Amino acid sequence: MPENQGVDPKLYDKQYFESIDGAHYFAKDKTAPKFLYAVKISGMTKGDSALDIGCGRGDLMMALAQKGAEITGIDYSQEALEIAQKTIDKQSEALKGKLKVLHSNATALNFPDQTFDYVFMTDIVEHLYPSELKKSFEECKRVLKPKGKLIVHTAPNRWYNDIGYPFWEQPINKILNRVFHQNLLTRPIRTELDFKVHVNEQTVASLKKYLSTTGFNSKIWLGSEYVVPVKKDSTGMQLLEIFRQILCHAYPLSLVPPLNSIFCNDIWAIAKKA
Repeated sequence: MPENQGVDPKLYDKQYFESIDGAHYFAKDKTAPKFLYAVKISGMTKGDSALDIGCGRGDLMMALAQKGAEITGIDYSQEALEIAQKTIDKQSEALKGKLKVLHSNATALNFPDQTFDYVFMTDIVEHLYPSELKKSFEECKRVLKPKGKLIVHTAPNRWYNDIGYPFWEQPINKILNRVFHQNLLTRPIRTELDFKVHVNEQTVASLKKYLSTTGFNSKIWLGSEYVVPVKKDSTGMQLLEIFRQILCHAYPLSLVPPLNSIFCNDIWAIAKKA
């Protein structure tokens, strides 16, 4: 689809939201670690106001509201808004009063200047064409209060997808699956759907440039959600998990430069008005 039209919102249907990252937590009325981390790094407190751009199922909105914040979620997918509204309807009356969702586009925020203490953009940057992303960041700057914060998460890290995964992790996982009868990640580098919706994958450098050119000072870092050994139930499985992370991700060296640039898949940013 041409850049000036954006990604077709019909691609973001119920099936899409039931399959993307965090869906298995959402199905159990739990919150994925990614969203909890976003709340934690924001520093948000009771009474703050926040805008969640691309709110999707409403995962992050629920976590923010539980902190006592007033949350507005927007999405241009009608099916996303329906899912999010059903989630809101299941909450207590006290929580419902802190939550609302609106149909809106990330490039044209229908709010007055300096409305919000926080703006969150989790897993939407990679879905916006370059001109859209620039306009969206400009809009974020406009609706943020003078000391407000923009919290960004985007994945994949393009260098991980282009180098770390296809040339190291995927081949090793295939060997481990065969030898140890495991079911480790061997997905295609990019799926058919990825090619349709991930129209602007980022690196740390490219994201920083977008934020800088739209008037933000930012702190940007690479996350470690998939390269830290996951806690296992038995000692044997824990040792196998540590061995896998050392072999597949060069853990713990994968957490520090320059290896984190090709082994970490999550990019985080906190930005303030310059």
